[in-house]
Amino acid sequence: MPRWFWWGIGIGLLFVAAAGAVKIALDVRAESLPVYMTIPDWPFTDQEGRTFWLGQTRGKVVVLGMIYTHCPDVCPLITARMREIQEQVAVEGLSDQVFFVTITFDPERDTPEVLRRYAQARKVDFTNWAFLTGDPSTIRHLTEILGIYTERVYIINGTPAAEAPQASGGAVTYFINHTDRIFLVDRQGRVRALLPGSRTELKDAMGKIRRLVRERSVS
Repeated sequence: MPRWFWWGIGIGLLFVAAAGAVKIALDVRAESLPVYMTIPDWPFTDQEGRTFWLGQTRGKVVVLGMIYTHCPDVCPLITARMREIQEQVAVEGLSDQVFFVTITFDPERDTPEVLRRYAQARKVDFTNWAFLTGDPSTIRHLTEILGIYTERVYIINGTPAAEAPQASGGAVTYFINHTDRIFLVDRQGRVRALLPGSRTELKDAMGKIRRLVRERSVS
């Protein structure tokens, strides 16, 4: 065969390879999730009493949830959904690329020790999961950034009250009404998916997590 024939074959194969690479990149970008907001790099305290900056998770995909340990309904379910995701992440060999963060709405009662006991009772693997408490104003500002609604409902001698009592000799406690949500955060600290908290489906969550993990190769 003449030399020009083999040159033509070679150039043709290069074009095919280049077209394939472009298609893969475009396919991944076509699946790209929206950007909602950026998580600030603020300090918190983890379940061991250590300072934990949210920026420590940069470079990993983050599954973020907010709960409080006295919650009687959705918070245990949010934690259970996140635990299911953590188990599947491990099955798929992604534990070194995906980190889990739970932040309390209730820093007055949820100390590091309380959070640690809460997590241990739910068989959480702390290898890639941190339970955080912190300054009340920092937590309040974070809920505002994330668009999470919270409202304390005080119970005074068994009766709900909208405001905290100024002084009371009776039994007082409170619950927190709040948004039921789990957030998926990319490697740059940007919120990319809003999952329905206690109603999150494992298949949907993992599909989005895989997309965010793949983004590293085409960003």
